[in-house]
Amino acid sequence: MDKGWIQFLLVVVPVLSLIGSWLALRAVADRRGRKPTDKADIE
Repeated sequence: MDKGWIQFLLVVVPVLSLIGSWLALRAVADRRGRKPTDKADIE
């Protein structure tokens, strides 16, 4: 494997992991924030 590929993977994999974690935390926060309004919409 080329040195460039290894460096690319060592940068891209952690960055994508951070972005994925950030998006997951936002989704969880949105769900928690919307729970009371969801119950009002159902009734």
